[in-house]
Amino acid sequence: MKREYFLPQFDELNFFCFPHSVGRYTCPDHHNVCREAGVRDISLHLIVGGKGYIELNDTVYTLKHGDAFLHVPFQRMRYYTSEDDRWDIYWMQFNGSKLTDFLLERGFHDSAIWFIKDIEPLEQSFLELLEEIERNNFSRPTKLSSLTYSVLAEFTSNAIPFSNRRGKEKIDRIIGLLPIMQKNSHLPFVMEEWAEQAGLTPNYFCSLFKKVTKMTPLAYITKCRILNSKQMLLSSPNMPINQIAMASGYPSASYFNKIFMMMEGITPSEFRKNHSYHEVDS
Repeated sequence: MKREYFLPQFDELNFFCFPHSVGRYTCPDHHNVCREAGVRDISLHLIVGGKGYIELNDTVYTLKHGDAFLHVPFQRMRYYTSEDDRWDIYWMQFNGSKLTDFLLERGFHDSAIWFIKDIEPLEQSFLELLEEIERNNFSRPTKLSSLTYSVLAEFTSNAIPFSNRRGKEKIDRIIGLLPIMQKNSHLPFVMEEWAEQAGLTPNYFCSLFKKVTKMTPLAYITKCRILNSKQMLLSSPNMPINQIAMASGYPSASYFNKIFMMMEGITPSEFRKNHSYHEVDS
């Protein structure tokens, strides 16, 4: 089954990103692509079932569920489905203003293979883009641009270098720890204890955590603490700042103020004042 759509260009609207073609091939009888000179657009593929192959830098790689590959413009493209287990694959060719800089800043500077640590949001974004085209063709170009960005954001947020795929079990342990870390973020942060829960050495835990979340374990704990403190600042308007600091995991109000200011650009008191609801007499 093939769903594929080719859209006109809207360069005059100067979108950050816009799709030129989008599709999904489910167990195709034939899907064998060889483009020696590549294409002018950026190309993203996501495998959600079956198996296939890609030739990259003189090496053939086997791809399966959860793998993705990105081609930058004008680079050789050679990929094809397996004959005995035909793949189910989404794809999108897209371009836009300053898109190259956006990808470069996030480490996507060349054609490469990636493993998607959480495939469902990316697959859902692809599906929503396809369904928008099927419902409205290109009559809502702004919506198409925003849905394309959703695909791109989910990809860049969840992509892990393909070479790390063998460590999927360890990656799953990290992902499984995230809600537990958030729930316990108010407690003293001890790297060794979290590494032990993941069954990893502290150094490897920190390294893998950063690859999975794009931040260090301490940075993640800090974000959780600030999130919790924001909720307390607004839900308990009479709760003193020093108590909120302690409840959030900070030993003193001054240190809490320093971290909050560094993260938010304003003090906790200013945040509470700016977002508090005040009755207005009529």
